[in-house]
Amino acid sequence: MRSLNRVCMLNPQGYFFNPPPLGKTDTGGQIVYVLELSKALAKKGIKVDIFTRGFDKYKEEEQVCENLKIVRIPCGSDKFLPKEKLYEIMPEFSENIMKYIERKRKKYDIIHSHYWDGGYAGILLSKMLDIPHIHTPHTLGKAKKLEMDIEEAPTEKLKPYYRFHVRIAIEQKIYNKAHAILVICETTRIQLLHYYLVDFEKIHVIYPGVDTEIFNTKKTNLDNQIKLKNNSILTMCRLVPAKGIDRLIEALNFIKNKIAFHLYIGGNSNLENNDSKEETNYKKYLFDFIEKNKLQTKISFIGQLNHEMVAAYYRNADIFVNPARYEPFGLTTIEAMACGTAPLISHVAGSKEIIIDGLNGFIINSHDRKLLGNQILKLLTEKKLLKKISENAAFTIKEHYSWDKISDKIINFYKKLII
Repeated sequence: MRSLNRVCMLNPQGYFFNPPPLGKTDTGGQIVYVLELSKALAKKGIKVDIFTRGFDKYKEEEQVCENLKIVRIPCGSDKFLPKEKLYEIMPEFSENIMKYIERKRKKYDIIHSHYWDGGYAGILLSKMLDIPHIHTPHTLGKAKKLEMDIEEAPTEKLKPYYRFHVRIAIEQKIYNKAHAILVICETTRIQLLHYYLVDFEKIHVIYPGVDTEIFNTKKTNLDNQIKLKNNSILTMCRLVPAKGIDRLIEALNFIKNKIAFHLYIGGNSNLENNDSKEETNYKKYLFDFIEKNKLQTKISFIGQLNHEMVAAYYRNADIFVNPARYEPFGLTTIEAMACGTAPLISHVAGSKEIIIDGLNGFIINSHDRKLLGNQILKLLTEKKLLKKISENAAFTIKEHYSWDKISDKIINFYKKLII
């Protein structure tokens, strides 16, 4: 068996920095996953270069820690581009990566690509470098199209934005060409087999991990800075329709006269020039609904926070809610659980697979706003139940889902492919 020395990570999209500015366009759980996995590999002596797209004159290389670099490769324009437009410039991205590799005289043992833009680049680079290519899709075009069609976001309106026809065709090509497909939950494996022509033997499931040095139940000085109101509810995500924050706010509107509560929403709530049309329209809808239903005193937007502050918010909140209408996994679920926050998770989120309903969290159809509202009401009024769920949630993550343990599984997976 050949030794594993250096990994080429491909993640073209988003604002890839350490730490990442979570909540900005295309900068969410996927980037956290890639960064934290890479850090865990680096700690174990494996060199990792994360290749992302360079823009706005950000420096070419960023040394994250020993053995880990972020490398920004310019392609297309020098401005930020949303992920839906990146596939057009992936051939140029791949060519420029090759120039960088030749200039730096680097040798990689394996490619691990992320999302369909990275997967497309992975196909090209794998052929040029003649090394194995592993792909992690994070989301699936066909699954997203169907989930988004359920209700308020009809796909006919979204087709021009999401480019589903192009995406699905390229995804199929990636699954044909990749040497292996690593997915982060069983739900995605089932969807892959259902919606695409994929060899079952190619698909492997390894759940994501959590940095338990940050996300844990031990209070820090930051906890003293946070004064949450009684019956606090927390959610953390980008403000886009797929994340379902409208469902949560509408659910709370049903119980606003039954119990005092306060909802804290983490993520970028500012209307910014580089927001997609989808983000702008969605934020405006949320603001209008809150004002129309006089919920201003019951809801706070807490903005973008660093990981340490996010962990402090988790520890101080009573309930964490992931109300997504489409969520392949949902890293925030396991972050919240690690901090001892009782999770209430949409039945479409892949993270539901690590929850035993009623023991370490609750799984709910968040499409049913009244049901969601009543479940929140139940948890906030039954404090003994809430305490039990919180303790069990923290134990689950500490025992099974630290990045230290998860990265060992991924290293063994890589090694089997480079024999």
